[in-house]
Amino acid sequence: MKTTIEPPHSRRFTRTTTAENELLLGEDALSLITCVEDRQLFAGVRDSVHQQFAPRTLYEQNMADSIAEDLWRKSRFSTAETAALSATIERDWELISKECANADPAYRTFAALRDLGPREVACLCAAQESETRAWRRSRSDAAVLAALRAKPL
Repeated sequence: MKTTIEPPHSRRFTRTTTAENELLLGEDALSLITCVEDRQLFAGVRDSVHQQFAPRTLYEQNMADSIAEDLWRKSRFSTAETAALSATIERDWELISKECANADPAYRTFAALRDLGPREVACLCAAQESETRAWRRSRSDAAVLAALRAKPL
């Protein structure tokens, strides 16, 4: 038995059918969200962006959604970078402690970066490049929304 899905606040702007809501919010929806991420947290990010920009048209709403998605991706890339460095720091903790008994966090981070393999470095570089692109896109979308808001309807 299928249940009706109530669209989150930001999706109430447009009228959608139950089938459309299922596509937007159903089991296969939000392909942006990984299996370990919280859909409600993303919905909160999206709703915050919609509150900030108060989109009036479907085009503006899609631009606001794009900004929210870019912010979400930026957060994911930052998390991936932190996890990679933390894993390397933990892996080499004893070795670094022997090498430098009073190693501070900066030295441990340096040692983690120094000891990354080519695959890990490539992954971090790709994440950083993707994060940069996401920031550019969100700034561009925000500028377009601001320009649209400056023009009277």
